[in-house]
Amino acid sequence: MIQVNQHQSKTLMEPVKNISGLVSVRGHHFYANLINSNSVVVDLGSHLGQFSHQVSNLFKCQCYAVEALPSLHQKIVQNPLVKKFNYAISSADKPVEFCVTDNPEANHISRFSVGTVSEKITVEGVTIESFMDRNNIECIDLLKVDIEGAEIDLFNSMSDKTLKSIKQITVEFHDFKFQISREVEAIKAKLKSLGFACIVFSMTTNGDVLFINLNKSCIPKFRYIYIRYFAKYVRAFPRLMKRLFSKIILN
Repeated sequence: MIQVNQHQSKTLMEPVKNISGLVSVRGHHFYANLINSNSVVVDLGSHLGQFSHQVSNLFKCQCYAVEALPSLHQKIVQNPLVKKFNYAISSADKPVEFCVTDNPEANHISRFSVGTVSEKITVEGVTIESFMDRNNIECIDLLKVDIEGAEIDLFNSMSDKTLKSIKQITVEFHDFKFQISREVEAIKAKLKSLGFACIVFSMTTNGDVLFINLNKSCIPKFRYIYIRYFAKYVRAFPRLMKRLFSKIILN
C-alpha cells in the first residue's frame, strides 16, 4: 500500500496494484483498481481541493470538489478534470448554518458545534441526490467524505438505491471529535446490509474507513482477504517499529 502526495506520479500505481490495490491519499484509503480515466469521483469536504487534484493526476478521471466554506472554495483551482462547488451536503435542499473555527479543517455544521467558533455563516445545502441530478451523475465510482460530523446526516438521508449505485466510499467519521459513535456503528451496519465490505484502517476510531460495494466490484479473493483482514496492520507496522526503536534509543 502506498501513501500518495502531490509530488508522486501515476508510475507509483503499478507496484501497488500488484500488491493490494490500495492507495491512501490525504489519509483516505481506497481501492485503486476500481478507478480509471472514465471514473467519477465526488470529493465532499474538499478543503483546498488537494484530494481531487491528486486523484485526478493519478487516474486522469473527473473529480467534483465540494466545499462548504466560501473562503476555501474560492481557493480551489479548477481544471478540465476538477470542478468545484460551494455547497454544504446536507439531509435537505435548504440553507445550512455553518460554524467557522480558527482551524480551517475543523469547520462544521452548527448542530455539532464544539470548541471555539469564530463566526456562523449560512451556505446553500443540497442532498447528494440533488447534487448528482444537477450534474448528470448516474454513478459515483469513488465517494470521499470528510465533512466534520455532517456525514451522519448524509448517510441517513441517502436512499438505499443511491448507496447501492456507488462503487466505494472512503470516509473520515468524526467520532474522535463528536459524540456520534452509536450513529457511526448504525451506518456501518446499514452499509454492510446493502452489500458493502467495511474496512477500518484507523486503529482506535473510525477516522479512516473504506466501504467497497461487493456487488459492483470484482476483487480477486486473495486480494480481498488481504484488504479485509491484514492491510490495516501492515500499514501500522512501520509506525509501531519506529516508536519501538525510538524508545530503545531513548533508554
